[in-house]
This record gives sequence, structure tokens and C-alpha cells, in this order.
Amino acid sequence: MTDPDSPAAPGQSVPASGPRSKSRNTGRKNTKSSTKGPNETSTGRNAPRQSKLGGVLAVIFWCACGITALPIAGLFTLIMANGFSGLIWAVKEIFAGVTLSAQVLRLGLIPQVFLFVWGLSTVVLTVARLRQSLLAIPALLGLWVVISILCQIGIRNLMSANGAGISDIATLLPGILMQIAATAGLYGYFREAERPRLFYTR
Repeated sequence: MTDPDSPAAPGQSVPASGPRSKSRNTGRKNTKSSTKGPNETSTGRNAPRQSKLGGVLAVIFWCACGITALPIAGLFTLIMANGFSGLIWAVKEIFAGVTLSAQVLRLGLIPQVFLFVWGLSTVVLTVARLRQSLLAIPALLGLWVVISILCQIGIRNLMSANGAGISDIATLLPGILMQIAATAGLYGYFREAERPRLFYTR
């Protein structure tokens, strides 16, 4: 019989003790379980933060506030300078005028009106935090892009003697593509980003 405390003979291996191997396995399990905790808690902590107005969504909201406020301020400025009679005369001149300048001004104001509608709708939908905002805000901006493109081509058609040609449309193309890209980016942000989804659905 051999003494357990005696050194091992040459060529004879010493078996690993049971308690030590168990403690090592337990330590590995604890290490794995400890690495899962911060990831799970960080997701839970980010959810309330993402549900608040901030980041890119806050930039869009405050830009919509500015787009809404500027025409209203311009309207009140016109009333203060010329009175209601001057406002009525300006509206008649814009929408009933037959001169070239009146037609160009009318085509230039139509996209501004629709942009005002988009800004006002964005402010109202964001304050109300309606779920429909995820589709309505990009859709209204897409409608504005279509109307803006048609009005730009119409203005070029009025200002050219032979109508708008390929060269005229080519000069408008960079701005048109930029508007389309911005609208597509807004649609993708409202469709795929986490903050708008959490903000408008809580």
C-alpha cells in the first residue's frame, strides 16, 4: 500500500484531486455567467433613453418647428407692414395674376406651402407621439419632393422661350437627386432606426 502523502514513484502519475477540478469548473461557469450580465443590463438601460426625444430625431423635430414658424412669422410681418388689405392684395396677385412674374412666384410658393404642411404635421405628430408618424412623416416629405420637382420643371418651362429642354432638366438634376436621397434617408431612419420606433410606440 502506498501513502497518499508520499511522493510518486518514477513513471507513476498522480491523479488530480476532485475538489480542485470542481472548483476550476465552477469558476469557469461563474466567469461565463458574469459576462452575460452587463450586456443584458445595458440593453435595459438604453431602452428608456432611446424612447426620449434626442439625437437625429430631435434635429428633425426642431427643423420642422423652424419650417412651421418662419412662414407664420412672415405672414404676421406682412400684416404689420401693409395691413389686411395688403395681405389680400398680395394673395390675389399671386393666385390670380397672369403675368410671368406672378406665375413664377405661384409655382415657387406651392412647394413652400406643402413643406409648411409637412413641418406642421411633423410637430403635431411628434408631440402626440402617434404610431402613424413612422409612415406619415416620410410619406408627406415624399409628396413634397414630387410637387417640388414638378414646380421646378414648370418654372424652367415658363422662363425658357422654347420650353424646358434636356439641358434645363440636367441643371435641375443634382438638386432633384439630393431631395430624393434626403427623403429616402428619412424613410430609412423612421423605418429601421431604434429611437423613432421606441419614441412613437411608447
